[in-house]
Amino acid sequence: MKYPQRLATRLSVSFVLLFVVIFSGVVAVTLYYAQRTFQTSIDDALLGAAQTVDQRLAAPGSDREEIIDALSSAAEFIALFDAQGHFQVASANTSTAFKTGTGATLRGTLNDATTFHTIKVGSARLRSIRYPMIRNGIVTGYVLVASPIPEVDQAVQSLAVIVVIAGVIGMSIAVLGTVWLSVREARPLKDLTEAVHATSASGFELGIPASSEGSEEVHDLRRAFTSLVDRQREVLSRERAFFADSSHVLRTPLAVLQGDIEQLEQGVYGKERMEVVAQARSSLSTMARTVNGLLLLAREREASPGSSWEVIDLSALLELLANEARTAAPALSVTTEIAPGIELAGDAHQLKELFLSLIENACHYTPAGGSVEIALRRDDSGDAEIEVRDTGIGLSDSDAAKATDRFYRGTAARRMFPSGSGLGLAIADRIVGLHGGKMALVPRAGGGTIARVILPLLD
Repeated sequence: MKYPQRLATRLSVSFVLLFVVIFSGVVAVTLYYAQRTFQTSIDDALLGAAQTVDQRLAAPGSDREEIIDALSSAAEFIALFDAQGHFQVASANTSTAFKTGTGATLRGTLNDATTFHTIKVGSARLRSIRYPMIRNGIVTGYVLVASPIPEVDQAVQSLAVIVVIAGVIGMSIAVLGTVWLSVREARPLKDLTEAVHATSASGFELGIPASSEGSEEVHDLRRAFTSLVDRQREVLSRERAFFADSSHVLRTPLAVLQGDIEQLEQGVYGKERMEVVAQARSSLSTMARTVNGLLLLAREREASPGSSWEVIDLSALLELLANEARTAAPALSVTTEIAPGIELAGDAHQLKELFLSLIENACHYTPAGGSVEIALRRDDSGDAEIEVRDTGIGLSDSDAAKATDRFYRGTAARRMFPSGSGLGLAIADRIVGLHGGKMALVPRAGGGTIARVILPLLD
């Protein structure tokens, strides 16, 4: 037999089986103890009657027949036996069949013990007690008191019928309640399943709708699916952005590279060939750097530090980049205020890309004769504070708020440096986030821009 798969059916079947097992056990125990109770009650009554007969017969001058007739009743008869177990006398209500048949002689071992027996006389079943009459330490005879027990059986049977009927009614009500409750509790799961299918079919454009129905476990499952859908939507968004950004940013260097290859195929020589090769190499370098930046932007926000992290001398790195900036921009004054010996843990290539982007930005948008200052110090909270200050074209408040968005470039920036991609600051902000830091771009008093980066240092 295959076990049902639906939750409502499984719950109903499981409950019915459990109910039947428990109910059967309860009925069996109830009937057993009811039988024992009735039997104990009869045995106590028989023992009391036998003791009364024994006491009356012990009195001097007592008449046996008169005593047992006086103590017998319609539901109880008395017989006397000698020490050898032979029938002597019985109450008037004792049947002839008993006197001459089953009860004519006591069965079993005769001793001074009181014993109870269930015997059958004709079609009747009797519960009897064999009580020894002891005089001066010697058993002189036995008193047999018996009572028919059909009434006991009928009472037990009636109780069994009542219990079974009550159990069937209770089980019917419980089963109906269980089915209703199971269907009710399974409905939110069915709705959630349909919502997940709809979300998947829509390419995760649709979300998982909120619902107040169901148990706390269903709510937890709904929240888990909602989180999963949001995460998948974010992954798909990053993938789409990566391909869109790639086609947007790589279009120009690819076109330049294609033109350089065509010129080389045409057979340019001498100085012109050297210039074409240099331009092609520059385009390839730009493409490689752009792709690395796009891959970095496509990484998950919660990405944990990788195995490439190492201890980096931030002071030495900034001094190196400052020297390179002096060589690349001789028309600018590049100065430093770098505290020595400041170290942090991070990815060396990413951190170099971060500060290279900030310094290149400062140099690109600062006219000849201007200045670029690079500062590094420990702030009051023990973190590294890096500032790249320039006297360039500056940023408006609206430009500063959008400066780290992909491809965003202010009007003045596009006019001064048309070939920029608008990815440098977005990549820089991403790297700062991966290293647990913060970055801000603020206008500088008197003109220019301050790029401020806070990074946690080694403990």
